[in-house]
Amino acid sequence: MLHTAKYFCQKFISRVFLVGFVSLLATSQIVSAEDVTALEKANFERWLQAVRIEALEKGISEKTIALALSDVKLLKQAIKKDNNQPEVQQTFDTYLNSRISEWRITNGRKMIAENTELFADISKIYKVPPQFVAAIWGLETNYGTFALTIPIFDALATLAYDPRRSAQFRSELFAALKIVDNGDATVDIMMGSWAGAMGQPQFMPQTYIAYAIDHDGDGIRDIWANKGDVFASISSYLKHYGWNADQSWGHEVTFSAESKTSASVDDLEGVSPDAACKSYASLRPWLPLSHWQKKGIHNISGEPLPKDDILAALILSDAGDDKGYLVYRNFCSIMKYNPSFKYALSVSIL
Repeated sequence: MLHTAKYFCQKFISRVFLVGFVSLLATSQIVSAEDVTALEKANFERWLQAVRIEALEKGISEKTIALALSDVKLLKQAIKKDNNQPEVQQTFDTYLNSRISEWRITNGRKMIAENTELFADISKIYKVPPQFVAAIWGLETNYGTFALTIPIFDALATLAYDPRRSAQFRSELFAALKIVDNGDATVDIMMGSWAGAMGQPQFMPQTYIAYAIDHDGDGIRDIWANKGDVFASISSYLKHYGWNADQSWGHEVTFSAESKTSASVDDLEGVSPDAACKSYASLRPWLPLSHWQKKGIHNISGEPLPKDDILAALILSDAGDDKGYLVYRNFCSIMKYNPSFKYALSVSIL
């Protein structure tokens, strides 16, 4: 039995190798021929052979493996982007100003108005306000207008091949194969970003499997073209990570030079947050709004903070601007979508 399985795998891989290798030599979609050397292609193809064998061992069908992995390309630009992400390189002001544009504000309001009933229906189910769902939608794919042109299997295989985050993306690659094998999506519609994020909400494959929603009940969780499925999937994700319908995200705040030193000192009396927030240790301490008020922190308008003693954590902005943000636990739900202060602030402010 083992001998037969081994023979099947070898025969299958040999056939797929020939198809894939000829295609790699003949075509070039995102990376030009001079970007990937013949040696790199050969090394990548050898690595893919092992992936195909492991996929078979995991129960993925031969048909799915052939469809998804026969013509996979090495995208060197994806590796470059993965090592130079804007959340790390840009200041708060640069990052926020480039994302909270008049276009996104105007079109976000327009999209909510055009889909009022759909947003209201989904909000009743998941208790997440439409403006937060629309903000994520707008930042991820410009309200579904951004062209998704990169084949997911090219992106995921490239980043799984690259040693920097190989284990993480290898898991995502097998999850993507499972999506096709389960009949949830076809290879041709699984288009996304250089990082392997799919569809209008930019879900990674494992996130899709866990949280994507078939809102209209047509049997397909279509996050590429179905607005109801897109909105419900984003809402489902935030709800799972503890979205509190009784709170917003927080406040942009300002403080005097005298209070800044006091405000930035860790307070050992801080309250331990729930699990979704505790994983972000740099958000501590969590303290009542009255505590921050006493430290001389005010709304950006100069008004006092709300009198409700909601727990909040302080995020200081760039050095020298005397600005910061007091955030509530819903901020942690947004950070689960993308674990970056700057990203979560972009969603919140938008």
